[in-house]
Formats: sequence, structure tokens, C-alpha cells
Amino acid sequence: MRKIWSLILILSVTVNLFAVSCNRNIKNNKTAKVVEEINIDEEQDFKEVESKKDVNISNEIENEEQIEEPKEINGFVLLQEMDKDFVIDLRYATENNFTKQKVYPNDICVLRKDTAVKLVKANEEFKKLGYRIKIWDAYRPVYVQRIFWNIVKDSRFVANPDNGGSIHNKGCAVDITLVDKEWKELMMPSSFDDFSEKAYRGNTNMSDEAKSNMSILTNIMVQSGFKIIDTEWWHFDDTDSGKYNIEDVDLNLFLN
Repeated sequence: MRKIWSLILILSVTVNLFAVSCNRNIKNNKTAKVVEEINIDEEQDFKEVESKKDVNISNEIENEEQIEEPKEINGFVLLQEMDKDFVIDLRYATENNFTKQKVYPNDICVLRKDTAVKLVKANEEFKKLGYRIKIWDAYRPVYVQRIFWNIVKDSRFVANPDNGGSIHNKGCAVDITLVDKEWKELMMPSSFDDFSEKAYRGNTNMSDEAKSNMSILTNIMVQSGFKIIDTEWWHFDDTDSGKYNIEDVDLNLFLN
């Protein structure tokens, strides 16, 4: 009888051990399956991320390929093709100027390429302050300079075309102001083409606001490679203008 009970006890223990072993194998298999699924998911996520990176890189390359070099004629470029973040208001392409006549055939803004690059740099700095450049004049053909001189024969305000001409005639000068985010002009010492001492940088009667705005305009333009003249707060010459000659460029060429 004792032998029978001993056999039963041994059999019971053996069955229990087998059951425990089976449960462990099942758990291990489940764990391995879960780990495998996690690895598969991670691999899938990695592939998706890499795929998105490839798409972004492809789009960046495509966008770079779409950027075209601006049309360049005798070293001159159309500023709008260099950067579209300027406000263009060429007064001499309208009757809203001291001549009371339209003296430009169109309202495109042309500059020497190197001067345009400097102006783009300056505009980027102004944009950090919430402003941007508004352009009243840039390259000025010689025949227009002659019209100006015939009306205002005062070298303080208009350069004599027969005595060196203007830096504008080289495409290396700009007449500008600043506008805010609503494109409203900032207060300055005077209006554009004010041929009086109001336009002087040393005008002691300008308001504190006008003086502050003029200082912001001046400081960034000078830091960007331009220099000032005392009689017109809006006028800035490229410091490298001496490298260039006066040119007569047909503005209509930039329309083709």
C-alpha cells in the first residue's frame, strides 16, 4: 500500500513540475512575441521618419532649384527679383514728386547687384524690429538727372549731370524710409524731396520721435555698407560706389 501511495505522490509531483514548465514556456513565448512586435513597430516608425526626412530633403532641393538668379544687365538687377519684402513706391514713376510729372517709364526698382545685396541685408535687420524699407528712388537714368537739374539748380539737393552727376546714376544710391507692419510710414524729419533745412540731419527742430526713427534708419544702413549725406535724411550711398561708372540703362529692358 505504501508503494502505491509513493507512486501516486511521485506522479503528482511530476505532473505539477511539467505544468509549471509549460506555463513558463508559454509566458516566454508570449514575451518573445511582444518584444518582436515592439521591434517591428519601432522599425516601422524609423522607416516612416526616414521617409519623411527624404521627402523634406527632396522638397528643399526642388525649392532651391526653382530659385532663379535675377536678370542682370550691365551689372544692374531688378530689386524685386532679389527680395520681395520691400515696399516699392518710386515717386518719379508718378506725378507725386517735385517735378509734378512722370519721368520714369515704369515703376521698377533697379540697382547695382552688389548694392542690392547690401540693401537686402539691411532690410533683414529692419524686419527684426518690425519694420521694412520703403523705396522712393534707386537707379536714376542720366536723362532724368538732367530734368531734375533744369528744375532745381541747387547742388545741395540735386547733382549737376555735367559735373560728376549723382550716385543714383551709378545705381549705387537709394532714397528710402521705413514702414511698420501695417505699411504705415514712420515719422521722419520731413517729407520726401523737401528742399529745405527740415530735411537736414542736423535740423534742431525735428521731434524726438522723428530723431529716433531717423537714427534707427541711419544706424542699420551704415552697418550694412551705406553712407549718408547731411542735407537729405532719406538718401544713402553705397560705400563702394567709387568702383562704378555712371551708366545709362534702359529700364524697359527689365520688363522683358
